[in-house]
Amino acid sequence: MRNFISVFIIIVVVVLVINIDIDKNDSFSNNNVDVEKQWDRISSVLENAWDDFGLFSFQATPDSTIFIEMDETKSELQLIKYLEENVNKTDLNQYNIEITKKSLHEVETESFMMEVSVIVSDYLQENNYHDVDIYAPSIKPTPILKISIPKSSTRSSENIKKELEDVLASKSAELPNKDISYEIQVIEHVDESTIESDALISDVVEDFQGTENHLIISDTDIFKGNGIYKMSWAQPLDSKDYKFHVTNNTGTNVTVQIQQSSHTQTYNLVAIGSTTWVQSAASSGDHTIVVTTSDGRIFKGDVFVSRSDVPLN
Repeated sequence: MRNFISVFIIIVVVVLVINIDIDKNDSFSNNNVDVEKQWDRISSVLENAWDDFGLFSFQATPDSTIFIEMDETKSELQLIKYLEENVNKTDLNQYNIEITKKSLHEVETESFMMEVSVIVSDYLQENNYHDVDIYAPSIKPTPILKISIPKSSTRSSENIKKELEDVLASKSAELPNKDISYEIQVIEHVDESTIESDALISDVVEDFQGTENHLIISDTDIFKGNGIYKMSWAQPLDSKDYKFHVTNNTGTNVTVQIQQSSHTQTYNLVAIGSTTWVQSAASSGDHTIVVTTSDGRIFKGDVFVSRSDVPLN
């Protein structure tokens, strides 16, 4: 009889635990749906205000901040008043709003320089110029696209500048505004890069695999011209831990972020460095790893993510 009662109690406890997990998962899913619906309602109101308030762009971030760019000749206070009158107060209270005012010429110049940057980045990648770094373009006081090459490079700064100018001249029809003047600057730096050997990369992959580990992201020789790498995965209910490894082969520090729902964890990684981090008691659902260079240079390196069936700590 005692054995029967013990078994019955165990069964009840297990059922309760399973129900709690299911309720948590449903709650997490419902929260995501609610956030998406809130943003859909707000973005619809902003779309309707595009012309009247001279909006250039708007976006919401995982930390519940709405970034808005608008024409400097329009009224910021009137835009806030419009949002308060047309957006449900409960929806609006979920976000912080940050407004940046710019001139139309500044926005057009930024767009133009980003197109120039994309053309140059694509050309460098297509021609395997992996020792050439490209920075995010600067706009003020004059538009400049800065390129960096190691002093040990077989290409001179003069030659690479002429080569890129010729490429851009051939692609001029693809640029949105041909009246904007800009400059390409090529600087030389001491080559400190030490690319990981294949053997070392193999060691990392082997460590991230195994009977209890599942390698879900394995990206090597990454080359991101805009300095941003981003990849997502789904963390299942039955896997509470994961680890992620980033190798930074650029001469500048990078920021590594793990984004999940409205939460973001941030880590820093030095230039020409590599680190493995462990995340315990992870929530289920979509996770995103984002690697960003600190100064807009190309990101070059490796990223691995592995989830575990057993606790990693």
